[in-house]
Amino acid sequence: MTNKEEIHCHCECGKTQLNVAKPPMLRFHCHCTICQKLYKQPFSDVTVMWAKDAKLIQGEFIEYRRPGLLLKRGVCTQCEQPILATMTLFPGVKLAFVPANRYGDQSLLPKPSAHIFFHRSETAMDDGITKYNGFVKSELIISWLIVKSAFAQLFAR
Repeated sequence: MTNKEEIHCHCECGKTQLNVAKPPMLRFHCHCTICQKLYKQPFSDVTVMWAKDAKLIQGEFIEYRRPGLLLKRGVCTQCEQPILATMTLFPGVKLAFVPANRYGDQSLLPKPSAHIFFHRSETAMDDGITKYNGFVKSELIISWLIVKSAFAQLFAR
């Protein structure tokens, strides 16, 4: 896949759609209770990219729920499914998070790098992916993985 091809993503009902300019730089599983409630799943399977690379093309039905200080979680108001979250790190530096199951072609996604907030996990897992317990450890590892992936992407150009 070349960087010129866009990856199409959509919610379950198709009312909210976005295009991603290039494959995401990171993928992880989050077991926090917020994700469990929002995704109605034992964990979320999420991809990360620069926000400039994720563009809503049909987004009149998106509503941002459970806003935190940094992370704004966008849900389609028609099917009630997460579609796009954003996080501003610094003025002008913003990340986007898109659930892995919103991509039409899963082969374009990186392999998951970590399970975070695993102390909240509802099931035991032996999938070979490193698990991180606790709030501080989970926040630190996901921050490190994002920085590491961002630098790798910058130097790959």
